[in-house]
Amino acid sequence: MTRAFTRDNRGSFTLESSLVMPVVLMSTMLLLFFCLYLYQTSILQMTSAAAAERAAYTWDNSFKNSRSGAVETGKSDPLYWRLKDDVMLQTLFGWAGAEETASIQLPSGDSGDSLPAVKLSRIGQEIPDAIHGTMAYNRNLLFRKVTVSVDRLVRLKPLERAMGRDLMQLGQSSSYVVEPTEWIRTVDLGRYYAARFKSGTGSGASPKEAGAALKQYGK
Repeated sequence: MTRAFTRDNRGSFTLESSLVMPVVLMSTMLLLFFCLYLYQTSILQMTSAAAAERAAYTWDNSFKNSRSGAVETGKSDPLYWRLKDDVMLQTLFGWAGAEETASIQLPSGDSGDSLPAVKLSRIGQEIPDAIHGTMAYNRNLLFRKVTVSVDRLVRLKPLERAMGRDLMQLGQSSSYVVEPTEWIRTVDLGRYYAARFKSGTGSGASPKEAGAALKQYGK
């Protein structure tokens, strides 16, 4: 009787399935959460890269459209904002405040009175509210840089339990502010005054001539 029972295969498929199915289901769920982890990492990296590039692209004019580059007529930042708000003078002469970094928290809220923070905030408003992090602007003598760091959207606790550690997800990108037009204008203005002083007419330039030069190169 015992030998006949051991030779009977009825119910073996059900028994084997009950043993294998939990393993298959667990493996499938872990694979799903791993794919979500990779997808979320890609989203964070893409968001930080796009925000940094757009902030650097619109840095010369806060009213510039971050996608098309269009600017409404008559809309611009103050003429000499780079000297004061962009701490150019402090950086050149090593004054206090030269190492200060403008930064805002995401989702973008009140940016305060600082013009660099306002510039960051206008791009930060384009980032979805579900994404948290920081946007920062830093300037030294030669380079100006916008850095965006964003944190994970959703914690994947089942995957963290399976791996036995906290999975930190952080998307971070930096983009340098480049203003070819402003650089050419500054160099041209310097060459103009250098030529005037070299020819000996710089000291005799009238206020009217100086005002005309600033009007030509300072717009």
